[in-house]
Amino acid sequence: MTLSTIEAQELAPEHTAVARLHLSMAETDRIPRALEQTMLAIQQAGQQPAGMPFVRTIAFDGGSMDIEVGWPVAEPFEASGEVTASMLPGGPAAVASYLGPYDQIAPAYEAIQAWCAEHGREIAGPPWESYFTDPHDEPDPAKWRTDLHFPLKP
Repeated sequence: MTLSTIEAQELAPEHTAVARLHLSMAETDRIPRALEQTMLAIQQAGQQPAGMPFVRTIAFDGGSMDIEVGWPVAEPFEASGEVTASMLPGGPAAVASYLGPYDQIAPAYEAIQAWCAEHGREIAGPPWESYFTDPHDEPDPAKWRTDLHFPLKP
């Protein structure tokens, strides 16, 4: 695992267009299709993404999870079919960049949680991953960059 230095940052809130999914860990192959559907809905609304695609884990019980899959947008998004408006929260967050395959990201989550405990910071909501590398463009999973964001209590 390659993880950058974990830093506390102040994030601006972001409007998003998302598809909400309930899936098991074995169904994560549904995420790319949800990203495609969300991009199509954004374009049909006359908008463009204002940032990198992301997955935000709303609830996780070990066997299944509720997630938001989508893109930041500059303006509030009007719901279109299964794609709805949401927000990524602003405020303090622990942020780090992970390089590696998606299925080996768990130690990065553990490292950020340990950093929060060591620095007396409390996680304030669901974390999200922003994807900077398209696996179709970069076949080497060791080079895939994912930024992790953990909202923190002030």
